Amino acid sequence: MALRLPLSLLLLLTAAALSAAPVEFPHAAQPQLAATADGRVWLAFGRDKEIFVARSDDAGATFATPVRVAALPSLLLGKRRGPRIVASGDRITVTAMAGELYALHSKDAGRTWAGPVRINDVPRSAREGLNGLAVAPDGHLFTTWLDLRGERTQLFGAGSSDGGATWSVNRLVYRAPAGSTVCECCHPSAEFNGRGDLVVMWRNGIDGARDMWSATRPAGAEDFGRAAKIGEGTWILKACPMDGGMVFAERNAFATIWQRDGAVYLARPGEPEKQLAKGVQPVAATTATRSLAVWQQGLDLWTASLGAASVPRLLAAKARFPALSTIPGGDHLLLAYERGPDVIVERL
Repeated sequence: MALRLPLSLLLLLTAAALSAAPVEFPHAAQPQLAATADGRVWLAFGRDKEIFVARSDDAGATFATPVRVAALPSLLLGKRRGPRIVASGDRITVTAMAGELYALHSKDAGRTWAGPVRINDVPRSAREGLNGLAVAPDGHLFTTWLDLRGERTQLFGAGSSDGGATWSVNRLVYRAPAGSTVCECCHPSAEFNGRGDLVVMWRNGIDGARDMWSATRPAGAEDFGRAAKIGEGTWILKACPMDGGMVFAERNAFATIWQRDGAVYLARPGEPEKQLAKGVQPVAATTATRSLAVWQQGLDLWTASLGAASVPRLLAAKARFPALSTIPGGDHLLLAYERGPDVIVERL
């Protein structure tokens, strides 16, 4: 009797068997990736004042012609200011900063789009232009952003249960102590684990120290717990490094990767921080069998496994602002980055 494999597994096996060349998107900036368990991938990027999304049905080996999602006259691009994207089944959601924090959503896997819908409920409070976006296993969304509705930068958040068509009332996630502030130009990040727990990470500016902090909202809870500093060291800096790092889930635990004083660090629960290499703008992702980090060092991208005895290696020359995504159901990771005026996507 012939063995019949699920379509999603066939797609992943076919993609793995191909020696796929990198895919190039000309005149594009600030790429971000999202994937679903059936091997579909979506790439979001900005081009001038427009947002585009390109879809792949073969785990990133090839992409269809990008779809123009929206034109936002004040769209912010550069230094991690750019669109964010998440996927849950056929629901695809993009957030973008253009004076306000906007959401755009698709119910048909990215073929057609609706919006924009403004998320911040105080006009101009999200004008700093930096946000993070995450999707839970049940499809609920959460976005967090640097907010200026008070006398100093704070961290606010909002959720959506309908794929980004509507959003909850804004809630304060974190306010720095009096006399201090959330770092003004480093993007926050957010991530759900398989249980639905949510972690938000950001850079603080407390007493001159530009260190990374995080807070957790357990599944089913409405509020975040007490914020805590990440890592053992501290960084006194009278400036903003414009580098927010990334929080990512390893099974049901959360790990963080970030830079301090020009070096990339990894922090896992219950373990001391680990310096990986010199570099900035780090990202990381995990599959069932491995965790991988990518970062920018000088004009190039470097990578290393997050195992115990990993040695960094050169990944891409003349490249910057990496984005990394797991393709569920296999051992595949997809990388997107800027090279000159273009965006490149390749499988690792």
